[in-house]
Amino acid sequence: MSCNCCCINVLNFCKQSICGEIDFDVKAQVAGVHKLVTYFLNNQITITAEFEIDDNLVFDLDGLNENHKYTVELYDPNGARIKIRKDDVDYDCFKFQTVINKTIEIESTVDSGS
Repeated sequence: MSCNCCCINVLNFCKQSICGEIDFDVKAQVAGVHKLVTYFLNNQITITAEFEIDDNLVFDLDGLNENHKYTVELYDPNGARIKIRKDDVDYDCFKFQTVINKTIEIESTVDSGS
């Protein structure tokens, strides 16, 4: 399993919360442990999750570093690379940037001029 060197078409999933999950909007065709494979600082990172047939492929991202652009590949339990077909294109790699989502509440005070 070599990652990122043989990408032909890359589908962008934009920004993803580091404290959340990424849903690839594709269903498992085979039951068992699936893999998301990527690299960070020349280290291969593999995130695994077990799925039943027809489960959406959703992977937890909380083990990844924030504010980093990842290119990933998906593999089924047989080691076959998973492709996603969108708009008549078969995507074999997927990219996203991890971010930290924060909610900031700002109170506005209006000076009435008195």
